Amino acid sequence: MAASKVSIMSTWTVKAGGSLTEEHCHSDNCKIIELTPWDILELQIEYGQGGVFYRMPTSQQVRDLSKATNTDSLIDHLRVSLSRVLDFFHPFCGRLEAITEQISGTTSFFINCNNAGVQFIHAKADNGVTVDNILESNFVPQVVQELFPLKGVQNKEATSQPLLAVQVTEFVDGIFIGCSSNHTVADGSSFWHFYDSWAEISCGSNVISKIPVLKRQFPFKIENLSKRISIPNERINVAGDHKFIPPAVQITLREKVFHFTRESVAKLKAKANLEMNTTKVSSLQAVLAHVWRSVIHCRRHLDHSDETTFEVSINMRERLNPPLPEGFFGNAIYPSTITIKTGELLEHGFGWAALQINEMIASHDHKKFKCIYESWMKDPEVTKLDDLPSNYFMLHNSPRFNVYKYDFGWGKPIAHRSGGGNLFDGKITVLPGLEQGSINLEICLSSKTMQELEEDKIFGEFVTTPIVGVE
Repeated sequence: MAASKVSIMSTWTVKAGGSLTEEHCHSDNCKIIELTPWDILELQIEYGQGGVFYRMPTSQQVRDLSKATNTDSLIDHLRVSLSRVLDFFHPFCGRLEAITEQISGTTSFFINCNNAGVQFIHAKADNGVTVDNILESNFVPQVVQELFPLKGVQNKEATSQPLLAVQVTEFVDGIFIGCSSNHTVADGSSFWHFYDSWAEISCGSNVISKIPVLKRQFPFKIENLSKRISIPNERINVAGDHKFIPPAVQITLREKVFHFTRESVAKLKAKANLEMNTTKVSSLQAVLAHVWRSVIHCRRHLDHSDETTFEVSINMRERLNPPLPEGFFGNAIYPSTITIKTGELLEHGFGWAALQINEMIASHDHKKFKCIYESWMKDPEVTKLDDLPSNYFMLHNSPRFNVYKYDFGWGKPIAHRSGGGNLFDGKITVLPGLEQGSINLEICLSSKTMQELEEDKIFGEFVTTPIVGVE
């Protein structure tokens, strides 16, 4: 095993400060949160991991920030501001509670908002490891996985692990703020809502611009859910220790960031809509179709009768009738999928593939969601990543999450990176590029497929090296 390039300097448990006035307190001050089907479906995957790089703040900027929180350093300032923002997002300070059925040997869960606290870690990278080193290549180096806490921990293990862990890593030329977030607490929309709010508090605000709605809501009737839903406790140690069980089959994975400029995105979108004589295909759908067909084309060993699946998590907040309230904090995503033969995907045009993704997403409305969850409740099942079939692609995050606006008081971010959580051959993380209208895809594939993709001229026609931000 390679020597670590990141050293842990200090670790704290940060709790909500309890400093909110009655005027700013929650109207839905939940103590116990019963899990909805949206939350339960996340139990057997690992924590979501995401973070952003910043240039190193100046000495004057650090002094100004420290004065605002009466602290002595940037690390202390971030720790105090985290405590203050947790007043608004106290579910992150809780723990999962597990109820084990002795006869069946299964475990059911709920969130206890007991202010047990969030893990906060201060780390430093070796002098030879710099932000510029990491970002100068679009390959994601192994050291990035060291920038995140709670490696390999599944969401259901939060009976003994914090629901949120933050690691602030200092480099000689910058800072990375990496978060590992339990997916039973928050989906991508809610996590970035929290992160944005933390940045606001860090900049000196006493309140946040969008108050989270913490009360869990599920639009369809569910009866005795907590008693009916349970999962095997094979990795649960309620007493406290985390036991990592490695996957049965190991393959060498590589991650690479592919940048689609605004012009490339526009060309792909126009091409897809022209081929299908429509205007329905979106920019993201066109980019995803291009990636999907390109990767399948690079897997030259496939038989045309083999199947391939593309999963896109649909944000249900505005698709429900009525929609969820503004600021709803929790999970409200549904993993919609489309499965077709690889031969069919390659034989049809690029526009056809993009339209299939478009129609799959468009078909999910309130009525369809109702049918899906009513059917699921008859025989509830919680899947694991290990159960996914081959040639499976899964989209994470969204280009609507504008991570480049999250200024903690010394400048805007310059790049985003994901951690090693839930990595598999086919994981795709999407976020906006630094240039408005551009898209960045962080793609994880086997080494062999990645090499083929790099050499594919048709795929490469539309991608470039990501642009790194400057102060």
